[in-house]
Amino acid sequence: MDDNQFSKPVKKGNILSVICWILAAFLLITAIVSLAACHQNISRQLEQGVPVQGNELAIVNLYLTSCVQYFALAGAMIFCASAARKVMAFKTDVPEQVTPYMLSEPAEAVDPGFTEEVETEEDDSDWEGWGFKEQEK
Repeated sequence: MDDNQFSKPVKKGNILSVICWILAAFLLITAIVSLAACHQNISRQLEQGVPVQGNELAIVNLYLTSCVQYFALAGAMIFCASAARKVMAFKTDVPEQVTPYMLSEPAEAVDPGFTEEVETEEDDSDWEGWGFKEQEK
């Protein structure tokens, strides 16, 4: 019964966690390389005589569009890696139980003389006191 797929959620959690950690590391490396390239680009532009005053928003925009999203995605992958381990560890703590009522046959009626009461059709006398009047032709 150890070969059952439900008995090994920790292994799946570890694999998913490792994949998220690898992806986070790749994103962090990409973010650092992108940050260095962006800084080098801005430094070259400043060396060429582009003034900083009045271009602050453009400089911040270059940093935001080039590397910040990689840092944010790396943070998200780190969170997913830790959450995957915790969720899969939580699933292993809860044993799968089969309750007895799932395995038993349908219950029979307790009273052998039990019969279902059948309603008979009634005439429209019930509606007389409600104020409905039939239209005569």
